[in-house]
Amino acid sequence: MIVLGSVAKDEKGLLIETKFYTSGGRLILSQITKARGAGDINSAAKEIAATVLERFPFESTVVSKEKDRYRINIGRTGYKISKGTEFALTSARLDETGKISGYRDIGRLKVKKTDDAGSWTEAEDLKKGEKVNVGDRAVRRIYREGEGEGLENYFVLSAKGGVPPDVSSLAGVNIYLNEEWIGSTGSDGKAEVPVRIGKNYNIVLYRHGYQQVSDKVKIEKNKDTKEFVLQVNNSVFKIESQPSSAEVSVDGDKIGKTPILDGKLVNLGFHTVKVSVGGDYRDFEEVLEFDKKVEDRTGDRKIILHKDYLKIGERAEQNNDYDGAIQAYKSTEKGHPDYSEAHHRLAQIYLDQKNDYDAAILEFENVLSLPENEQLIYKQYAVVFTNLGHAYYEKGSELVQKDKDAAAQLFGKAIQNLQKAKQNTRFFPTLRYDEAVHDTYYYLALSYHKLYLLTKKGAILNSANLAWREYFDFFPKKLEGNSTYEQGRETAQKYWDQIKDLL
Repeated sequence: MIVLGSVAKDEKGLLIETKFYTSGGRLILSQITKARGAGDINSAAKEIAATVLERFPFESTVVSKEKDRYRINIGRTGYKISKGTEFALTSARLDETGKISGYRDIGRLKVKKTDDAGSWTEAEDLKKGEKVNVGDRAVRRIYREGEGEGLENYFVLSAKGGVPPDVSSLAGVNIYLNEEWIGSTGSDGKAEVPVRIGKNYNIVLYRHGYQQVSDKVKIEKNKDTKEFVLQVNNSVFKIESQPSSAEVSVDGDKIGKTPILDGKLVNLGFHTVKVSVGGDYRDFEEVLEFDKKVEDRTGDRKIILHKDYLKIGERAEQNNDYDGAIQAYKSTEKGHPDYSEAHHRLAQIYLDQKNDYDAAILEFENVLSLPENEQLIYKQYAVVFTNLGHAYYEKGSELVQKDKDAAAQLFGKAIQNLQKAKQNTRFFPTLRYDEAVHDTYYYLALSYHKLYLLTKKGAILNSANLAWREYFDFFPKKLEGNSTYEQGRETAQKYWDQIKDLL
C-alpha cells in the first residue's frame, strides 16, 4: 500500500488530498478535505482517517467455516465492520504449475455477527457451481447512493487543464460525487461516471496544481458528455533587480529581463528562481515558494545583485596584486552573502603575504564574530580557528623579546583556538584539507613549546610533549615527501627532542 498526500493553498485556506495506491500503482481510494490554516491540519487528517475507515476496501481472508457460515479475519477493531457489511468474494485462479495467477469473482459475503478479532458471514449470490473455501479472499464492498438500484446509466466526464484558451486533456483528475470519490480520469482526460438520469449531484474535480472545480450536474440523457476545465494554479510573478536588465529564469526557463512589471504566470509551489546580470555581479539563485496570487519582488522587495568581490579579489591575487585583492575583499560588508569567505581570504593575505598579524587577527575574529560561524553552524569555517591560532602564534613570537607577558597571553589564545580547531578537523574544507590538519597540530605544539619556555611550568611541559607526539602521530600521509613539510617535520623533531630532554 502506498499513501500519498498533497496540500494546496488558496484564499479560503488549505485543501488536503490523500490518495491510496496498490503496490502496483493502481489508485483505489482518494479523499479530500479542507482546513482553514496550518493549525487545523491535524483535525483534518483525523477526519480523513475516519472517512477512510468507513470507505476503504479492506481485504480479508476466509479462515474457517461452520456449516453455512464463514469466518473472516477482520472485525470491529480497526476496521469498523458491522452487521450487514458486504464483501466481494474471490477465489484463487491457479496456473499449470499450481501457482496463483489471479482471482475470480464467485459471489458475496454478508456479515451476520462481528467481534473484535473477526466476523461471521453468510454467502449470497454464489455463482453456479462455486463454493466458499478456507483461503478465499473477501474485499469489503462500498456502495454509492443508489447503487443496487441499477446504475447502468452514465455520463462521459471530459477534463481539460491549462489556462484558457490553451487547454489540453488532463489525466488523473479525481472525481467526487456528493462528497464520495468515484474514480479519476484516464490518460485521455475522460471517465465514465455512473449516475441516475434526472438526479442532481454535487460534483468536485481536483488535481494537485490546479484550481478545484465545484459544480452541480443533472444528466438528462444516458452517455451524455460534460466537459470541465481546471485552470492551473498560477501566481503572477513581478520582479525588479538592482542593477536592472538582469536575465530571470524559473526552473531553468527564461521569462525575460528585469524589470518585469506586468508579471509572468508561474505555477503555485516551489520553484528555483535565478537572476543574472553577468559581469562582476553574483547571480541570485534561490528556491522560492509561490503561494499567493501575486508574488511581488519589486520596490522594497526587489532583488539586489551583489558585487562578486570574491571573483574580483581572485583575479587580483592571480596577478599578484595583493593590494587590489585586499581592497576587493574589504569592500564586502556585513550582510553581503560572501562576507565570511571574503574576510577570511583578507585575513589570509594579511597573515601570509603582509605579515600584518594584528590585521589578520582582527579579520579572522570578524569572521568568527558571526554566531553561525563561531558556533560552527557553517562547518567549513572550523578552519578559521586554525588560522586565527596561527596568527596569534606569530604575533606572540614577534613579542617574545619585547613583552614576555603579552607573548604568553598570545600563545595561550593560540592554544585555545587551535584546540577548538583540532576537535573539528572533520569539518575542514576538502581543498587543502591535509595542509590545514598539519598546521593545526604544528602550531598547537609550537604554541605549547614556546609558552613553556616563557613560563617553565611543568603542566605546560607535559602538554608540549603530548602535542609534539600528536603532531607526528597525525602527520598527513599525503604530505610525506613534500620538501616544505619534510623540512618542517625535521625542525619539529629537534623541538620535541628539546622537550623530551627536560622530562
